[in-house]
Amino acid sequence: MSEGSQTTDNDLRTFSKDELAQLQQLYGWKESFKTWRKGSDGRSNEKRLLSLLDFFPDGDDTRKCSIIDVDIGNKEHIHEFQIENTQKTNREYGKDMVIMHGYGAALGLFVRNFDGLSQVPGLTLHAIDMLGYGLSSRPKFPGTGFRSSYLKRGDISAKEVREAEDFFVDSLERWRQKKQLERFVLVSHSLGGYLGCCYALKYPERVEKLVLVSPVGVETSIFDLTRTHTNQHVHATELGPDVSKEISADKANATTDRPVKTSSSFHVPDEAGNVEHVPNLPRIFSFMWSCNISPFGVLRSLGPMGALMSSRWSFRRFAHLQDPKELFTFHDYFYSVFSGAGSGEYALTRILAPGVLARLPLLSRVPENIKCDSFWMYGSNDWMSKEAGQVMVRKINENTSGIKADYSVVSNAGHHLYLDNPTEFNSKVLKFLKLES
Repeated sequence: MSEGSQTTDNDLRTFSKDELAQLQQLYGWKESFKTWRKGSDGRSNEKRLLSLLDFFPDGDDTRKCSIIDVDIGNKEHIHEFQIENTQKTNREYGKDMVIMHGYGAALGLFVRNFDGLSQVPGLTLHAIDMLGYGLSSRPKFPGTGFRSSYLKRGDISAKEVREAEDFFVDSLERWRQKKQLERFVLVSHSLGGYLGCCYALKYPERVEKLVLVSPVGVETSIFDLTRTHTNQHVHATELGPDVSKEISADKANATTDRPVKTSSSFHVPDEAGNVEHVPNLPRIFSFMWSCNISPFGVLRSLGPMGALMSSRWSFRRFAHLQDPKELFTFHDYFYSVFSGAGSGEYALTRILAPGVLARLPLLSRVPENIKCDSFWMYGSNDWMSKEAGQVMVRKINENTSGIKADYSVVSNAGHHLYLDNPTEFNSKVLKFLKLES
């Protein structure tokens, strides 16, 4: 699945509903049982996925690639796919790019970007599975377990949020030390984007430039633990949209006093980046969130049925693939990721409050403290708040420190913009970094 050529309209074609229905019929109980049984063989599934690249595993005339488990101490490792472009360059910057995935994901989700990005002379890509995800170690996450989570019932302190952040941030720093990288460009998506900001704030001397790909946790809200809230904010959680109506099949007929939303963003903040109307969540969802019950834990408990259920997501998410075999390859790989031992997934309800709003929002921390230039990217159909990203960029650029921020929207793309439109994504990233090949 090489991306050496430009994307055409046909490259963005997706399976029709009828075609997806036919594929779903092909993927029945027998196939889901095979996927479930192979779920523990994540390394083989990863190699099958990476084999979609023309230059894997032996490299080509200008690139070498390798799969590495980097020992970071404490009997833990970070799993990495490394691609080194061996062409000579006189650049003193931009020699190493670290790519970090989002919640519940793994490095394989960037398989459509590896070819295009790795064509830059002298650039080494380091796509990693964050600690607790993918094929990296999955140690016990602090404060997990149903009993302890149920007794807390969502009463999370700022200290606990920072402990959850440091689980990832400090492991990334240990990985950097082991790799002996002085500085690098950090490209990170969604929850990884949030954590990439946290890393850049804690270890500013290590990040040359920061590319935030639809990061979660930007906007402020009633859940912001860095602010003192007035009495009029006490009932703010009752003012938002009813999520059960938002996702219902009869959504178009639902009545509401709120204006019709014209943005694809789930949250549309005000001009200061604050979300006043937070979601009115179904009780079962709020209960699961407050008790830190992971959806992947539920999936694991279902056995072969979990593989069948996850195929519904896989087939929709990867509908842009034109070859059914590739679609099944993606599905097998991500079921391996989803069904692994619970670890990093439990950070979500520590870092975010119900409604996917940060307890320590980036807008409350980043603008005055970031020490490197940054690029904030969103998909044209992204559900993450593009508006909050615009506020962030404006506030960074208002400072007199000389640190700059850019903003861009990738066309024909949703939250996984790098996957939906890889050629445009790659081009914009390399242009921002001034690394066009």
